[in-house]
Amino acid sequence: MLPPSNTSGQSPAAPGTGATVSRWLSYLEAIHPTEIDLGLDRVLIVMRRLFPRKPVARIITIGGTNGKGSAVASLEALLQAAGRTTGAYTSPHLQAYNERIRLNGRDIDDASLVAAFERVEAARRNISLTYFEFGTLAAFVALAEAGVQDWLLEVGLGGRLDAVNVLDPDFAMITSVDIDHVAFLGDNREVIGFEKAGILRPGIPAVFADTDPPQSVLQQVSAQGVALALAGRDYQLQEHESADGEPSTSVLLHYRDEEIRLPAGPLPVPSVAGAVVAVRSLAPELGIPQIEAALARLRVPGRFERMATYPDLYVDVGHNPHAATWLAGRLSALKGTERRVIAVYAALADKDVAGVFQAMKPVVDHWWLAGLSVPRGLDSETMLGKAKGQGIAACARVDSVAEAINGARAQARPQDLIIVFGSFFTVAEAREFLAPVRARQRLEWFLDADGQEEICPGLLLDDRVGGEPSVSYSEQLAGARRASGESEALVAMYGATLGVPVVACAFEYSFLDGRLGEVVGEKFVQAANAAIQRRVPLVCFSASDGARVQEGLLALLQMAKTAAVLERMKQEGIPYISVMTEQVYGEVAASLALLGDLNIAESGCRAGYQAPSDMSQVELKGLPAGFQGSQFLLEHGAVDMILERHQMRERIAHILAKFSGREQPPG
Repeated sequence: MLPPSNTSGQSPAAPGTGATVSRWLSYLEAIHPTEIDLGLDRVLIVMRRLFPRKPVARIITIGGTNGKGSAVASLEALLQAAGRTTGAYTSPHLQAYNERIRLNGRDIDDASLVAAFERVEAARRNISLTYFEFGTLAAFVALAEAGVQDWLLEVGLGGRLDAVNVLDPDFAMITSVDIDHVAFLGDNREVIGFEKAGILRPGIPAVFADTDPPQSVLQQVSAQGVALALAGRDYQLQEHESADGEPSTSVLLHYRDEEIRLPAGPLPVPSVAGAVVAVRSLAPELGIPQIEAALARLRVPGRFERMATYPDLYVDVGHNPHAATWLAGRLSALKGTERRVIAVYAALADKDVAGVFQAMKPVVDHWWLAGLSVPRGLDSETMLGKAKGQGIAACARVDSVAEAINGARAQARPQDLIIVFGSFFTVAEAREFLAPVRARQRLEWFLDADGQEEICPGLLLDDRVGGEPSVSYSEQLAGARRASGESEALVAMYGATLGVPVVACAFEYSFLDGRLGEVVGEKFVQAANAAIQRRVPLVCFSASDGARVQEGLLALLQMAKTAAVLERMKQEGIPYISVMTEQVYGEVAASLALLGDLNIAESGCRAGYQAPSDMSQVELKGLPAGFQGSQFLLEHGAVDMILERHQMRERIAHILAKFSGREQPPG
């Protein structure tokens, strides 16, 4: 993502020794007056100070309008499968700048990144560099320090005048050419194609991954004697026929005398195919089974990435008509006849929003238009006007991506599809909003900072209810610990929220798959006993989704201790507030979501419905199949209220104050 530009004209002081990545990024934002200043003169001077000779690594440059990140990720996975070491430089990032530099598939650590920034700062002296130019040179330094064999360099903007192009590649790839960044690159494919072709070099091999190359690209190929592999001419893609009539999950690549099966998604097939063709030259020893296995595992954050289920929710960074056309095709293949597509769209003001609406209009049934509070972000009112200008009536507008996601989820049926797209900013906001909250993090948000006391840490680490640990269970447990950093399925603490004493516990979702979920009953008993002993309310943040709520409830109620402690709480007059949290993956084998004196649901939760009064009835009767949202649960009496995550602390504190006989919580 591009930073704001510096318009003050003042030269800031360089970060000192031991400065953080955040401090360095603030400095990079301030040292050049504009965000984008195309040209190679400044960056070339500094690059020659850093690298008097060309790096010894093999340099592969990837340019194009769309699909560059997918091509880099594909090349990275394939070259590593061939036993080579790789360094990748991509932009922009989603959550952390470190994502831009990957060493053998891992984001660069802070210390190495800061060291690279320091090297560039020392070398630049009085040369003014943009944020992107400085970061590009830092990436070169980091990749050289790591000593990797292959450098995979994604062009930031255009090609000919982009900072990445100061290095001569040993192999080049152009994924596609379409209209974008008109103010910098021109308003037609021939002009833009000339800029993209600027990464080519005389005699080096290259791939063009689109079947419709502009003449300007082909002219440069001919003039420079480039050995070009062209999609549709030198290699072909053929959709694999599905035997059962379902949408195909693979595509066949025909290259030379080989047939290679590629996944039909989630990444753009032309980019993946181009990467495979490139690797047949770059690593010819790599076998076809290895290629297919590496690609089958490949996922790229933000590229048609599934973030939730029931309904399926995907995010995608597509931001121009060309990318939107590909996205519409993916959605159409998944939609079928029974599913609706609900789109959450937020964009930057300099993008062809009308063209995106036109590309997505045939497949989207309802739109949620959101504003972006970032430089160049488009407000939702303007978005709504552009939608109406394209004849789109089924739409609503809200101020933020998070609000739009909540609206889409409330509207969606379990079988529907939600797509969140429009820019890297859109996807970054969505991924942050949709990221699962760890149990300990949730309790730290909910409880006052002072006086937190963990209850029975380390309980039942290696046992499960109903038998001795098995090998598979032990492996499950170890995996959950690695994924979460926690040691068990339920974290419980004594403390206060806004001054009101309380025992609170929360599920750690990594443990809630299958038999791992069965161990939480005993821990919950200990938390409830602590609440009884201290004469304070109990609040439990419980799981939703993954299994029908009544299945999880019955699993717990069948445990005599769990049922007994709940009954004892009622007899002792100790309030129990249950909060059903956002959806999780896996088969949840334990949930306390509907057993409270007060049952609360987060707006994003999803659960199989079963009223608490009908707990002995396992089968659903007269109720919709599948999973339902919080509004459905409220309307059918399973929960008493719906709260957003940011409301939990204050609202529950007021409820707890009433339980304790106070009018309101202290402060």
